Amino acid sequence: MKQQLFPTEAATGTAVNLRSKSSSSASSLSSSSSASLTRDRWSTLPSTEDQAPQSFPRRNPNILSFNTHSNLSKSISTSNIAGLDEGSLKGQKHLSRSTDNLHQGSKVNASTESLTDEGTEMMDSQLMGEFECDVKELEADSWSATVDKKFLKLHKKDEVKRQDVIYELFQTELHHVRTLRIMSEVYYKGLQKELQLDTQTLEKVFPMLDDLLETHTHFLTLLLERKRFSQVEGRGPSSFLIDSIGDILVNQFSGCNADRMKKVYGKFCSRHNEAVNLYKELHAKDKRFQALIKRLMSSSIVRRLSIPECVLLVTQRITKYPVLIQRILQHTKDTDEDHACVSEALRCVKELIAAVDSKVNEQEKKTRLREVYSRTDSKSIMRMKSGQMFAKEDLIRGRRLLHDGTLQLKNAAGRLKDVHAMLLSDVLVFLQEKDQKYVFASLDQRSTVISIQKLIVREVANEERGLFLITAGTNNPEMVNVLASSKDERNTWMSIIQDAMHCM
Repeated sequence: MKQQLFPTEAATGTAVNLRSKSSSSASSLSSSSSASLTRDRWSTLPSTEDQAPQSFPRRNPNILSFNTHSNLSKSISTSNIAGLDEGSLKGQKHLSRSTDNLHQGSKVNASTESLTDEGTEMMDSQLMGEFECDVKELEADSWSATVDKKFLKLHKKDEVKRQDVIYELFQTELHHVRTLRIMSEVYYKGLQKELQLDTQTLEKVFPMLDDLLETHTHFLTLLLERKRFSQVEGRGPSSFLIDSIGDILVNQFSGCNADRMKKVYGKFCSRHNEAVNLYKELHAKDKRFQALIKRLMSSSIVRRLSIPECVLLVTQRITKYPVLIQRILQHTKDTDEDHACVSEALRCVKELIAAVDSKVNEQEKKTRLREVYSRTDSKSIMRMKSGQMFAKEDLIRGRRLLHDGTLQLKNAAGRLKDVHAMLLSDVLVFLQEKDQKYVFASLDQRSTVISIQKLIVREVANEERGLFLITAGTNNPEMVNVLASSKDERNTWMSIIQDAMHCM
């Protein structure tokens, strides 16, 4: 059977519900039992015609744990925005504990003020809330380890591998939501309640947390509803076969949902370093902060997973999707109806990651420009070839940093001077260090702030590291001889300068 998205009428406008082709009824997925999942909130997907971004309800304060016996993700990320390997996460293997003996019926909201064994059990029994019924069904390492063995033998090797990867997608998304809820329900609320940290500080340590939680709770809900509607009759609740997954993936990684993820992950990943640095600062200077973090980390639901590790896991999550989707595609036949959707989802998620990388890069350059600006001597000033004066304030006045790095300037006598080059939106600036500050570099009475509007960039004959910068369009053109650290670095500078000139 193949699951698809079908349009239906909704009170708030056009929406689509998940259906099964083999279903004889016209009931939507949201009609399933709300006791195990709050599907009334998440049963619809926006149609591609909807233009307004999706709005999500505030997160449910009730919280429930689950057990995991597998790694957070078995796949290798295509890139690592955070710049660290998952293996460095010492607390990753302690993410959760068994739910076998938890107080399933307890509705008591335990305060983080008293994380005794009893209090912790109360919190632990609430962490995953509406996903309680799905927790144990995803405890096994793989799909092939959880389904009925006789049922497993009915399927070819490729289909088994496909189901294993889809299962891994479900399982790791559940883990991801759990990490977000630890950040929200344990750390955020604990710091807010016990240390009275202000909202502004908490938002810096946990950027975009509400949006992340809402986005991934929504995605996980749709995945688990597809799992429920794919159960095989007579084989028990743990036996299911996902015929199609591509429609859900395309919906999540395209249109309004993709725009939302670009915005949320762009901001979160851009603020990763700021969040970790602020955490370290608070931890170093505040003993009450240290004591609370130590106590929260020792709780049974957190199991030594620190705030920086949580932030890293969230940063890395988006890089896992292309690998998982690629593996699903690899084990999906070209003739299968789901192949086109999975292929499109892969294209969309790669585009999404590229957009997030771009936002992160843009933010890094803003931060870098501010750092250089703060170190520049306010008394330093340079006259440009046009006669215009260029001061410290002009570095940030309506300008963006495109590229920067260390270069060397060669003067008329052939001597080399180390400088820090800053390619801005419309000018190339050379700075040198003096008394632990930056000043505009001096070079034989020539300007070291060069307009790129009519700049000519040429390679230097017999010097693979060198390039000439020639100011054209003036009565007395000037030429600056620049050396990079290598031929490749020289070529990079030439390419970026020329691209900047074309964008003017």
